[in-house]
Amino acid sequence: MKRLKISIFLSLLSIFCIFSQKNIAAEQVINNLIANANNNVIKTEFILSVIDKKTVNSQSNSGVFIIKGTKFMLEMDDNKVWFDGKTQWALMLQNNEVSITEPTVAEIAEINPMAILSGFKAKSNLKFSKLKSVKNHIVELTPKQKANDFTKIEVQIEKNTGNLKSMKLFTKNGSTLLTLNNYKSGLKIPDDTFTFNKLKYKGITINDLR
Repeated sequence: MKRLKISIFLSLLSIFCIFSQKNIAAEQVINNLIANANNNVIKTEFILSVIDKKTVNSQSNSGVFIIKGTKFMLEMDDNKVWFDGKTQWALMLQNNEVSITEPTVAEIAEINPMAILSGFKAKSNLKFSKLKSVKNHIVELTPKQKANDFTKIEVQIEKNTGNLKSMKLFTKNGSTLLTLNNYKSGLKIPDDTFTFNKLKYKGITINDLR
């Protein structure tokens, strides 16, 4: 009987070790993605889809995103955002006005997908999803505390390149899906790409909210 109990214990321990190794591997996939984004300039096209559970409505926006470390530039049809690591310029084209702010880390995390992953990684349990893909790693980040605004983040990363393919944020009210296309890494982009140049926008109204 003792030998049987020891055998069961060792089997359970073996299973636990396998899951632990998989969780470590999943975390490493996310770490590699974040490290690549921090050390290289990334440019990608994106589609952002928001689905509301209550109304069963969905809204989609598309655009271009450029990231260089903590700096980024976001461009969509009706607006454009620049962030140089400290100051943010948000241009509303239909109003022909730009607002200048110095956003908090939390506010930046709402815009920059890499900042979202960096911020939530420490607060979450990471594991490979039960969903299977030949081309992509699928990693799930589940919050350690239920009080978080999100219930799960599902990240898909190309196995061959390590490039981010999609990120889906699940909340109690619905979900937000970020899909990336033409993902390019290691580009040379000048720093003025991440600052607003008022000379390019005649008659612009500037709201300095700093």
